[in-house]
Amino acid sequence: MADRAKWLATLLVAGVLSTPALAQIKPNAEDVQAGLVPAFTIWDVKLGAPVTDIPEMEVVDISCGTNGGPPSTQLKTFAEYTKCQAEPSGLREIYFANDDELDYIAKALDSEYRVQQGGTTIYAHPIVQSALVDEQGVVRGIRIITDDRAELRDRRLAVTLAKNLKGRYKAWQPVCKDIPPAAGENPVGKEFTHEICTGTNPEGSQDFRMEATFLRKKGQEALNRETQQINRGYFESRTRFEVVEKPYAPSTGSAR
Repeated sequence: MADRAKWLATLLVAGVLSTPALAQIKPNAEDVQAGLVPAFTIWDVKLGAPVTDIPEMEVVDISCGTNGGPPSTQLKTFAEYTKCQAEPSGLREIYFANDDELDYIAKALDSEYRVQQGGTTIYAHPIVQSALVDEQGVVRGIRIITDDRAELRDRRLAVTLAKNLKGRYKAWQPVCKDIPPAAGENPVGKEFTHEICTGTNPEGSQDFRMEATFLRKKGQEALNRETQQINRGYFESRTRFEVVEKPYAPSTGSAR
């Protein structure tokens, strides 16, 4: 394993990987075999297929989801999906992470190679991802939420994932609306974003909902009034995305 990691690191340093969003490109067999890209990502989850079709050898940390938060009850296999509590929709959130070996290597090489990180990311954004499964164990949707546990620089950019997803789902003709600030909410500097987008696939069989936020909530002051020091990280930046098969509807759980 150590030799393989060293070899992968050598390839990264040599610039063998030159694309900025590896997770979004269908990997060729040679790269998968070499471990240069995840063999399975959230985009490979097939709606309408049994959750047990997800290759367990290609993912890690199978667990019950917590609506975008850290995973809860760990599952031995996807077949144990009934151990997870159903949401009001009747669907169960099953969390999993990508094989993160490449991510560890890229982090060790630090910022110059950050865009080449694998791990559980899309468009270079750390995410929490899950499959939404019905009572019969059939995948009816996927949920993607930017990871609030990410480093500050990643968390600040989390709202920009929405732009990538708008492009990816352009054919679904997204309809977006800006939500005005609620009581106690303020811009971060001069920027304030609270946007909700919805769309339907051309076949009319699937709906998506996306919510993006970049704002300060009540109590998230930019400056500590006592110390007069800047409160780093006192803001919310997040993108929440969910696509489901009809007759299910995307949850309206706020990105806030």
